[in-house]
Formats: sequence, structure tokens, C-alpha cells
Amino acid sequence: MRKFLIATHGTMAAGIQNALQIITGDTQRLAVINAFVGVENPSDLIQAYFQNQDEQDEIIILTDLPGGSVNQLLIHYLKRPHTHLVSGINLSLVLALVLDPQQTDTAAMIREAIDASREQILYINEKVKQINADLSTIF
Repeated sequence: MRKFLIATHGTMAAGIQNALQIITGDTQRLAVINAFVGVENPSDLIQAYFQNQDEQDEIIILTDLPGGSVNQLLIHYLKRPHTHLVSGINLSLVLALVLDPQQTDTAAMIREAIDASREQILYINEKVKQINADLSTIF
């Protein structure tokens, strides 16, 4: 089974989980770690998560910052079979990954989702100007 772990600084992970629940209605394959929020050591939370996973399960780990401490803690788990680590997440990326029907090659699916999510990062001021310019040529 493909599972997801979102681990971020602060409560960003919980926020993404909440948004996924609203949009998809299903977050059963998703776990979150809100690092550095309370007194619990993120290393302990991560270790506890992986101790409860079946060796055959595929785990896609999603973190906020590529060079951040949360990502660095999780790099060590890439030794585990069927484990993928993606950083720099946004909601569109997580949606693309979670909604994938699990019938594709995981590495290819992750690359495609990253490319698609990059296209969702827009400076809307420029888009509005471009749309207005395009409409002015028509009318």
C-alpha cells in the first residue's frame, strides 16, 4: 500500500492534512509530523512512525524545506525499501500524489507531480494583466 508522511516545521503538515480532508474527504493513508511544536523530539516521532509501518508499504515522505532540519532527519530513512523523499511541498503537489490511482511507477509519478505543481505557482498580478491585454485585442 502507498502511504504518505508529511513532516514540516510547525503546523504546516497539519494544515495540509486539513486541506486534504476538505478537498478529498479521505486522509487515511496520510500521517503528519508537526516538528518543533511541542516538547516531543521530532526524531522520536519519526522513529515511532516508521516502527509502525509494514516493510512492504511504499512511503512517500513530503517535507517543507530541502535543507531544513526535518528533511535532514528523514534522509536517513531512504535506506528503507520503497521509500521516497520529496521536499518543497505545496498543496497542489500533495493532491497530485495522493489522488494518483497507485497504478503508475512511483518515481515517474513523483516527477510528473512536481512538474505540474510548479506550474501552479503563479504571480497573479501578471496573469491578470496578461488576460486583460489579451481581451483588449479581441474587443
